[in-house]
Amino acid sequence: MDRRTFTTSAIASLATVGMSAKSYARIQGANDRIRLGGIGPGDRGSGRIATAQKLGADIVALADVNKGMLDQAQKKLTAPVEKTYVDYHDLLARKDIDGVIIATPDHLHHDCLLDAVRAGKDAYIEKPLARTIEEGEDMVAKVKATKQIVQVGNQRRSGEHFKKARDIVASGGIGEIRFVRIWDFRYRPVDPYIKRSKDQKLFAPELIDWPKFLGKAPKRPYDAKRASGWRWYWDYAGGLMTDIGPHWLDVAMWITGSDGPRTVSCNGGKYQNMDWETPDNVHSILDCGTFAIVFMVQFMNGQEYDGGAFYGIEGSIVQENNRGMMVRYDAKRKEVESWKITDENTPHMQNFLDCMRSRKQPNSPVELANRVLVGAHLANESFRSGKRVNWDPVNWKRA
Repeated sequence: MDRRTFTTSAIASLATVGMSAKSYARIQGANDRIRLGGIGPGDRGSGRIATAQKLGADIVALADVNKGMLDQAQKKLTAPVEKTYVDYHDLLARKDIDGVIIATPDHLHHDCLLDAVRAGKDAYIEKPLARTIEEGEDMVAKVKATKQIVQVGNQRRSGEHFKKARDIVASGGIGEIRFVRIWDFRYRPVDPYIKRSKDQKLFAPELIDWPKFLGKAPKRPYDAKRASGWRWYWDYAGGLMTDIGPHWLDVAMWITGSDGPRTVSCNGGKYQNMDWETPDNVHSILDCGTFAIVFMVQFMNGQEYDGGAFYGIEGSIVQENNRGMMVRYDAKRKEVESWKITDENTPHMQNFLDCMRSRKQPNSPVELANRVLVGAHLANESFRSGKRVNWDPVNWKRA
């Protein structure tokens, strides 16, 4: 429901109790458009602010430590922003902004989100919610202490095709789940983030406030590869496991109704992208008590792209990308039904905007996003230590 439809419906309902549209607008501010700011509108962020604008929100300001990214983001918008900032605190100080879309590097998520909610702003924050388990716990506690709406960018929670799969599993349609296989394979012989670091329109040193980029991360001399490919450096993020993992681990937890893993093992390596610190081919096994998850991710060969398969004792549900379908099979591998894969990004942003109006909890609140992310963090711990990691999902601590 867009704002015009929401307002019209609300006014019609209030008319039945004798309240005029004029008094409703005066009391509730029903005719005010949602005004948003974008913080860190780079690759993912620029797409999110453009989607919010198409859904009727006004994008009035942007903040980024990289002036090149600010220029690039504005080109994706259909209307110019009122002002741009290097320091996001200046954007948050504006009283005329209702909410923000945050898509900074992962290591800045914690402070940026908490600064936003303290400033009275609702927030859409890209996944992963936090760079560490401890940061995530702190964010959950402090967001809950406010009245702000926060949607985390695990957009698959808003996909109708996954909701149907969840309903089938919940009703016993494929029997008890015993195994889940999730994967994301992409063909990138040369990482585009490292490759574009040579672009002087985006990563010339004079364009970037490097101390603000580093934040609380270890101090280092300016490095264009780190500025562009921050996802692949431990100082700023957790590589493929936390960049891609939140999406598919979220789906696995949602569809199975699991409260999380008991043990996590992870292995892999760096075989193609030698500039990375994090592995470019990494695989984890999560024991969830009554079933196991195998999550595989690599950026070298995109033969199967991405997908998920849920294996029950009476059937299976498999995402088949070559058909653009989710398919349910019986125990004899006979196709029972299929349904199309639908857009997730637009409904997820719409859900955020709707919740800004209704003050209801969004599809991916911080508590949920933090819970599904723990498996990815534990996988990185296992990879870096070379040991299996034990976890207590009931008491929410390492076992």
